[in-house]
This record gives sequence, C-alpha cells and structure tokens, in this order.
Amino acid sequence: TEAQKQLPQKLEGIVGKQHVKGQVDMKGSRLGRGTAMLCVKPGTMAEAVAVLRECVAAGVAVIPQGANTSLTGASVPRNAECDRPTVVINLRRLNKILPIGEGNQVLCFSGVGIYDLQDKLKKDFNRDSHSVLGSIFLNPTVAAGVAFGSGGTQIRKGPAFTQRALWCRILENGEVEVINTLGLKDGGDAIAFLEGKQALSNADLDPTCNEPASFPNYPTRVTTLDGTVARYNADTYGIDPNRSEGKVMILATIHDTWPIPPKVKTVWVSVKDLAMAHELKRKVCLSSTGTMSKSCEYFNREIYEATDLGGRLCVKVIDTLGMRPIGYLWDVKRFVETLPIPFASIIPEKFMWWFNNIFPASLPKALRDLGEEFDHHMLIDFAEYNQGEVDALQGLLDGFVASKPEGHVKYHVCADSFAQSRANLFRFVMAIAFKVYCTGMGMQGLSIDYALPKNFTEYPVLPGQHPIAKRCIYSHFGCNVYHEDLVFGPEVDVEEAKHVIKHAIEDAGGKLPAEHGHGTEYKAPASTRERWMK
Repeated sequence: TEAQKQLPQKLEGIVGKQHVKGQVDMKGSRLGRGTAMLCVKPGTMAEAVAVLRECVAAGVAVIPQGANTSLTGASVPRNAECDRPTVVINLRRLNKILPIGEGNQVLCFSGVGIYDLQDKLKKDFNRDSHSVLGSIFLNPTVAAGVAFGSGGTQIRKGPAFTQRALWCRILENGEVEVINTLGLKDGGDAIAFLEGKQALSNADLDPTCNEPASFPNYPTRVTTLDGTVARYNADTYGIDPNRSEGKVMILATIHDTWPIPPKVKTVWVSVKDLAMAHELKRKVCLSSTGTMSKSCEYFNREIYEATDLGGRLCVKVIDTLGMRPIGYLWDVKRFVETLPIPFASIIPEKFMWWFNNIFPASLPKALRDLGEEFDHHMLIDFAEYNQGEVDALQGLLDGFVASKPEGHVKYHVCADSFAQSRANLFRFVMAIAFKVYCTGMGMQGLSIDYALPKNFTEYPVLPGQHPIAKRCIYSHFGCNVYHEDLVFGPEVDVEEAKHVIKHAIEDAGGKLPAEHGHGTEYKAPASTRERWMK
C-alpha cells in the first residue's frame, strides 16, 4: 500500500537511517526463515513506541524480536503464510539494566540478554538471575523469556514470570496503548523516568504495589505431585506479557533475583529404570520446599549415545573459549546455512560430525562407565540455599541407594571443577548434538517440547505407524518437562508423524509446548488464542 511504501522513510526519521534495513532475509537459530520488508532497531523505549505506532498505521504485520533464538520459528517472518508485509522490531539496543537497591530485584529493558544480566548480578551483587537456559550462549533477551515462559534447569525458580511490566498493546480501534504495572513512583511517565536512570533505589518503588516479580509459590507447586503440569506455554495466568509470544511489545520488566549458594555439589546418578528415577526425584530432589535440589536433569541412553557421537566438538569449543564466543560462531553457522549453494543447510552439521571423532570423549572415565552400564541417568545439583541443605540432600540420596538392591542405582560426585564442568556441558549440548547426529547419520530428526502431569512416571506411548529409530529423551525432570528428539529414517514423512505424535502426548495428559513457544510448530488452544486477541 502507499502507507507501507512510505514506512521506511518514516521509521528512518524516528531511529536513524542506519537502524533501518529493507528486504532482510532472516533465519531463526533453530527453525524458520523469511524475509522482512523492514528490520528496525529502536534505541530508546520512546522510539520503540513510535515505531510500533507507525507500523500499525501502515497495516503491516509486526514481530517484536530479541536474539532471534527462534526455537519454534516464531521470531522470523512467515512469508506466504502472512497476509501482509512484515516489519521486525528488533529490541536488542534497549539493553539497560537497572538494579533496585541492593540487587534483590532488577529492572530490565526488553533487549537485555540473560547472559549479560547473570554476569552483572554476579559481579555487582553476588546474586543470580532467573535461570540458566540451554540457549544462553545466544544471549536471549529477558523479555523473550517472559514472552515464552522460559523455564530452564533451576527448579525452585519456576518459569520466567512477572506481574510488573511496561508494555504496548494494540486496541481494537488500532491505537497503541502503553500499559504500566511496574509499581514505580515514576511521576506518570515511566518511559521518561526510566530513560534518565542508571539505577533504582527502594525509594523509587511504590509501597502500595505488592505484585510478584517471579512465579508465586513455585516450590510448593512443583513439589505437589498431582495430576497437573508444573508449567506450560498455553497457561493464561498473569498479565498480558507473560507467555504473550509477541502479541504485545514488552518494553521493560522487573524481576526477583536469588542469592548465589555458597556451596554446590554436582552428582551424576544412574538408575536401573525410569520408575526408579522418578522415585529418586520424589524422595530426594523434591522431598520438601525447604530441602530440594537446585536442578534435576534426566536423560536416557539414546541421547547419551547421540551426544557422545555428535557433541564432542561443541563441548571442547565451549570448554576452551567459554560461553560468550559461541554466540558469534553460531552467527557464522546461521550465515553459512543461508548461502545460495547446494546443501548449505547441512554443511555446518556435516563439518561438526566429521571433526567430532578427532576429539576424545567429553566425559571423565567414571561418568563414561556409568553411561555404558545404565540406560537412565540424572544430573543433579545440590545447593546450600538453606543451612545444611546440601548435607541433608546427600543423606537422602545415600538412604535411597541403601534401600535398593545392590547395583540398581549408582552415583558419582563430580568433586573437581573439570568433572563438574564436563558433566554440565555434556547435558548442555544435547540439543545441538542431536542435530549433528541426525545429519551425520543421514537420518531425519524431530524435536518436541512438552510437559507431563507431575505424577506421570512413564514415557508417553507413541503410535507405531511411523517407525522411530531412536527416542532421545532428556528432561527438566524436577518440573516433568521433556525435550524429546526423535530419529527417523529418510523414508518417513516426519511432518505427518509430528501431528500424530503430538496428539498421542496430549492424550496422555501432556501439554505442548512446555517452554519453547507455539511458533509455527504448535497450535495454541482456544483459551490462549482468545487471550492473545483481546
């Protein structure tokens, strides 16, 4: 339309010509590829609001974007699937972090990366941010965590959630409304107030605001092992930004922080079967709200083997360079995959597969021995959030082992930093290693993200009409949230299999997706769609 033709010039007038690009080919870090009519990068919240208003007036589709993690294809344009040109509003330049008082809470502009936030809180306050996600090397934004209900590994913190936010929504008449529930004494203009601040004091807080800045009572929720799920993306609880998946544009959010425990013990536990893993989780890791593990991750033999075959290079690179440079290498990978040459989409994984066996096994021998002997494994962190908590958890674990027949459960304490680091990195790279494994073996892969009822202690039974070569299962076990990576032969129609398998998981009481967002891969239920449309 004529208004859309004039939009580039109008947006350049708001943010500067250097921050507006046209006809941008975008590829998500995991899924999705499309062309944005414009990609615009506002530098202030006021600019972001002005950009959104011009986009709405021009009648374009809008995608608020953070780091373009795109686990389910939600952060890139959909081309022919959308009835209008798409403008991506990338919010990465809104990266101000405002600690509140002594750092027990923090206000984040929408472009703040979770890696940057974690680093600042640790250095300045010896405190921890919401959670550690598998995609932390991409430095995804705090706002995206709220918008997708990101969970991660740390059980007691729950999914990313806050009732204190500043955001934009579009009214039925086309007006852009700015809504403020931050709970600050901002004089009625939160944007101007925050743009002028470098930190916030407790005096800046409205004492009448008692809204939570993290998921309320999550430890009680997760230790109550009933027929409900702990967390999932279609949950409609909370203010609009929570699990909004881009249907509103988040400008800023306030979050609780957590003390960094003075003592952490990492334990690799291997058990005879899945039922015993669930029993151990129930009796040790989730024994009470006051004595619970920091994290409790599960993985089976199939993903253990795939990670060993496909993840050695990745573990070595992270171990050598650290987490931050991996994001830059991932950008190179994404660039190669978009090159107009044959087989560009698989070149990076083929490279990683060919070079994988140059490197020795990632895990120390004690952990490899357990990996070979058992089919079911748990990687557990005990942490001293409360006095004596690590020793109490260790006592529960020893009691559990003593109660079982000899050889049914064994564990190894990762006593040195090398063993601890390698065990955690091995779990960290599983999603990457799975794709490398499938590409290297000439197989097809399908990744599904779901939450099962907290009292569900089996794998969901999957239909047999689409033969599955491997079920690679790993889980944020404390929350009963699963990432299942399925390996299929080249002859299988994976798209057809995907829909059948998802229905089977729902029939078992599961909720899909759990924490990756609906994107192009999952259909949201009616209640969630209604919430997004209001």
